[in-house]
Amino acid sequence: MLDDFLKEDDSRSFLDELEQTPKAELSTEPEVGFLGMTPAQRFVISVMFLFMVLIIGAFCLLITGSIGIPV
Repeated sequence: MLDDFLKEDDSRSFLDELEQTPKAELSTEPEVGFLGMTPAQRFVISVMFLFMVLIIGAFCLLITGSIGIPV
């Protein structure tokens, strides 16, 4: 069964094609992350965004009277 896959009309095997394909060149440029930030910077931004949502949500609940500060 595998012999049928290796048989071709022009009698070339897939190994010959692999040898002929050009190898990928390594680029010297560093890859830029999402919006040009490192993973640590993205983490800090996401934590700050989380705290902003929590604080704004708590203020909205206080303003609408859904919760109250125990006095």
